[in-house]
Amino acid sequence: MGKHSNCTCTICGVEKYIRAELVLPGSQARYCQLVTDDSLLADFPTALDLVAKFHACKDAKDGHSLSDRILVGLLTRPVTSQDWDYLEWILILLFTPTAHAAVRHVSCHYQFLAREDLSQLALTTLIQSLRSKTWQSQRSHFGYAVARSVRRRLFQWARGEFQSTSQFAAKKIGEQFPGTQTAEESFERNAILRHFLNLCQQKAYLTPDEMNLLIDLKLDETVEAGISGPKGRTSNPFRQKVKRLMTKLRRVALGSKKTSHE
Repeated sequence: MGKHSNCTCTICGVEKYIRAELVLPGSQARYCQLVTDDSLLADFPTALDLVAKFHACKDAKDGHSLSDRILVGLLTRPVTSQDWDYLEWILILLFTPTAHAAVRHVSCHYQFLAREDLSQLALTTLIQSLRSKTWQSQRSHFGYAVARSVRRRLFQWARGEFQSTSQFAAKKIGEQFPGTQTAEESFERNAILRHFLNLCQQKAYLTPDEMNLLIDLKLDETVEAGISGPKGRTSNPFRQKVKRLMTKLRRVALGSKKTSHE
């Protein structure tokens, strides 16, 4: 597990389980049977030796060539359905660093998302990619194809989560406008507000904590949002925090108007 040994995400949990299974005597025997007639694969005494070599390929001069040859050797094995389950364990271990990298990359762009949710989706997408007949029939660029597939899926999901969150917040906040506005005016104001909140997130005008506070305040109105007492009266520190956030939003909005008029 290397640098991720202290991580408790789903990817690391599955990786730890597979590694424990592959060192069992029965698994060792299955590995030997699987690679016995392949000169390249047979150079690695155990499945974990093979995995370690594969992971080291990224730092080698001909790393991509060697990693592709390893995968061609594994994927062209005449295996039964039971053998495939074992082979899939090895393939998952080969690409867990890829899944981890995708999670870290997407998490940096969408910090409000839970890492565990990203990890679960990354693992699911990884397994789906490994089972793809198109991917298995390749003869090169295996790693690139997997990394692209996992990263693309995570970004698609993350964008959807972000858009649905901001739109939901905009819709609820828009309900605070006077009830005398027409349907057309309501639609226009909601559209403007959605655009404004998206802009704030994209330009990092709002921190993830501020965005969550805004959502909690307008949507949930729970104890976690700062509500206290049976009458829903807020604490003074919370009111001050909300006041600072509203001031910041007004300042950003005014700045956006000045920029658009220049």
